[in-house]
Amino acid sequence: MSTPRLSAIVPAAGESRRMGRPKLLLRLGGRTLLGRVLEALREGGVESIAVVGPPISSPEGPEIAAVASAAGAIAVSPETRPPEMRRSVEIGLERLRVDGERDGILLTPGDSPGLTAEAVRLVRERWAVSPTSIVVGRSGGARSHPTILPWDVADGIARMPEGWGINALIRSHADRVVEEQVSEDVGPDDLDTPEDLARWRERLGEPMISVKVRLFAVGRQRAGRAEIEVRVPASGTVSDLRRAIILQHPALADLASRIPIAVDDDLAADEREVHAGSRVALIPPVSGGSRP
Repeated sequence: MSTPRLSAIVPAAGESRRMGRPKLLLRLGGRTLLGRVLEALREGGVESIAVVGPPISSPEGPEIAAVASAAGAIAVSPETRPPEMRRSVEIGLERLRVDGERDGILLTPGDSPGLTAEAVRLVRERWAVSPTSIVVGRSGGARSHPTILPWDVADGIARMPEGWGINALIRSHADRVVEEQVSEDVGPDDLDTPEDLARWRERLGEPMISVKVRLFAVGRQRAGRAEIEVRVPASGTVSDLRRAIILQHPALADLASRIPIAVDDDLAADEREVHAGSRVALIPPVSGGSRP
């Protein structure tokens, strides 16, 4: 008996409005979030992966496509941003059909920091012995990622009623669903907010560093000193630094959320990485007055 053919689709086109920057390019444990997911799929035994990202013309489009390609996945960049996960999956299926039908499609969002190669392997092996089943991962007491759909079920996504999502499709085939315990952990599956990011960094034991931040004018007045020290992840960025100042030095929260930050004497974009030895400063308003 031949091994069932399995491919994966990773929806990666979200705008990350709540994060304020491209979520899948956040670094967690020294790797991008999307890179972590693709690594887990590869090590879990999935050979063919389609990553459906945003248009290549979007700010994050080229980098998401580059991360996908570097991991050996098929980078799919539609002309317009898919409005929902269902449409991303449809686009992924259209691309995979070019290389021929599969026996099953594994689905997992690109923002699944807890996805492990072991979870992928467990779900894949459970599905291999029953390839007509829908296999859903289970973590703790709830369903989690990944999910495998037999090809006939996945192929029906485009014919679903308007307003239906993937969960509704699975519910409509409840008699074919089996669950596979992939983890005993009870925690957030996805990463949707800055608070989720902080929890995942703590959960994964990500190393922290101390960064000294120089203050001037109104910043110095509010803090009552010329310099503060902030704890951020070792793979942190200027955006992480802003968030850390807000949480660790509330008197500077309003300033840290909106004024420029210099790193090594250059004004820095929010995605720039910050290191323990970086020279960092909050740049005061041009007016220099006591009110920003």
